[in-house]
Amino acid sequence: MKFVSYFTSFYFMTLEEKIIAYQKLVEKRKNYTFIDKSLINPSQSKFDTCEIEPWAQWQNNLNAKILLIGQEFSDYQTFINTEGKVELVPNKYAYPSNKNLYNLFNLLGYDLGHPLSPNKENPIFFTNAVMGLKTPPMSANFKTSWIKESRDLFLKPLIDIIQPKIIITMGAVATKSVFELYNLKTMSLKNMVDNSPITVSSGLLIFPVFHTGGLGIRNRNNELQLKDWNKIKQWL
Repeated sequence: MKFVSYFTSFYFMTLEEKIIAYQKLVEKRKNYTFIDKSLINPSQSKFDTCEIEPWAQWQNNLNAKILLIGQEFSDYQTFINTEGKVELVPNKYAYPSNKNLYNLFNLLGYDLGHPLSPNKENPIFFTNAVMGLKTPPMSANFKTSWIKESRDLFLKPLIDIIQPKIIITMGAVATKSVFELYNLKTMSLKNMVDNSPITVSSGLLIFPVFHTGGLGIRNRNNELQLKDWNKIKQWL
């Protein structure tokens, strides 16, 4: 099933132009104070990085063909406890969602490497829909009001810089954020996954998928998730 959106066409940037624009966007994020005080900027800690948000440490190719968008990185205390890293121990995975992502991208033909020793040659970029860290605990409720602020200020400019061919939105929050950006009609996550890819006027393909963590797998088992990602493989 295909939805069409007449979104602003891209000016195709050189890698040098992308690097300069990205550095400015990162600096903007570092100096930003979120309106909702329940969101904390990673720059308030010594573990902040020179990326748009922490997940980008794993995959951050500005010439990425695939942009993977998740929901959020973590709460602030978890960020401190893990020293701002995607994984803390080399060659091990404390978070099954990361291990599952590694396996799913292998299915697409890409070896991500471990988050502490990533393969940066992949045409892939990771980010989250929300660029701030929520106040503890990790189980604190997600606020939908967080989406628009990060999308307008950071996610939309990031997409314009990277100019991906494929966006994979992981989970309902990331999918809702991207669909609203392109003025697309939202349905249940299952329906959006089943009806992917969604094509926008620029030729960009959007593939909603379920989260690769425990809750996502309970809602969409491993077998179905493999089928969802195999569908993406057909378009690479």
